Amino acid sequence: MQKEDIKAQLIRQFPAEVVEQKGSMDQMYYSCPTCGRMVSLGMDKCGGCSQILSWKNINQKESPHGKKKAVLEFEVSEEFKIGDCRKCPISYIDTNGSQSVYECPLKMRGSCKIELC
Repeated sequence: MQKEDIKAQLIRQFPAEVVEQKGSMDQMYYSCPTCGRMVSLGMDKCGGCSQILSWKNINQKESPHGKKKAVLEFEVSEEFKIGDCRKCPISYIDTNGSQSVYECPLKMRGSCKIELC
C-alpha cells in the first residue's frame, strides 16, 4: 500500500462534516466532504470513499474557489502544543532519507492550523 493511500485512509477515520449543497433545480442535498458524492441524511459513512461523516454542524460555507470548508474534530493530549507533530494523533512516522520523521497527513507540517478549544 502506498503512503498516499495510508494517509487518505487515516484521514477518513475522523468524522468530517457533511456539506449541504443546492442542486441545479434549487433542491438541497448533502454530499461527502472528501469525495463529493451525494449522501443520505443520517448516513454514518460515505459509500463511495468510506469517509466517516458527522452531522453536528452541516457545513454551508463557500470558499472563493467554489469549494466548501471542512472541519475535523478530534481529541489531543493535555501536553499537546500546536505544531508538535510528535503528539498529534493524526501524524504518522515517515522516512526522510535515513531518518524517521513525523509527518502531517494534512500537509500542514510547519504551518499547523489546528485550533484548540
